[in-house]
Amino acid sequence: MVIAMVEEDYEAWEAYPQYRWVFNKLELSMKLGYNCGPACVPIKNAGNYIIRPTYNLYGMGIGAHKKFLDPSIHGDEMIHHKHIPPGYFWCEWFDGDHQSVDFIKDNNHWVPFHTMTGKHEDKHNLTKFIEWEVTEPEITLPDWLHDITTEKYLNVETRGGKIIEVHLRSGNDMLWDHDVGTKVIPVWKGVDYKEYQHLPFIKNFHPEEHKYEADGNLSDIRLGYYVNKK
Repeated sequence: MVIAMVEEDYEAWEAYPQYRWVFNKLELSMKLGYNCGPACVPIKNAGNYIIRPTYNLYGMGIGAHKKFLDPSIHGDEMIHHKHIPPGYFWCEWFDGDHQSVDFIKDNNHWVPFHTMTGKHEDKHNLTKFIEWEVTEPEITLPDWLHDITTEKYLNVETRGGKIIEVHLRSGNDMLWDHDVGTKVIPVWKGVDYKEYQHLPFIKNFHPEEHKYEADGNLSDIRLGYYVNKK
């Protein structure tokens, strides 16, 4: 039985038990053919990797971070949980834009209709974005993702054109009415935004600030957004 108005990943977990595998980011990465593995399995090639929880139904990049790893230096250490904590996994790093794309089903195919492209303040801080811009959807999904059927929407996150997350819900709905070129500036607690205060402000979807702290698992607390229309 589908819950009405699925808005969060934990609700989608209950609503679509047949698709729970998409929440396993390691399984999704393997299905997409990426170089990846769970904690305790050492890497084979030196390079940059993203380290993050295998499951994160809370979102907002909890625990995700970039790290350079070399098997000749870190390989044996990784077997004993150094560098990759229990419950986490590693995956090859993708350079490029971070995008959030919303899809709607049409003739049994997911069709993209809204894309946000984000910029990070710091390449090592994967939670804190300084800007999102409404851009044209440009993405092709693998055939097997079209087999997923939800109540209405699908959201896919990419980096450098590579799929990194799939959500059984929409993701950008608060900004659907804004034209391509519109820029959205996240407002982070403790940061001065005097230069943007003349712009319209959108509050977070949830009014309670604690929902953006994740019980201390997020140090950067988002309060809402300023919208700079094209």
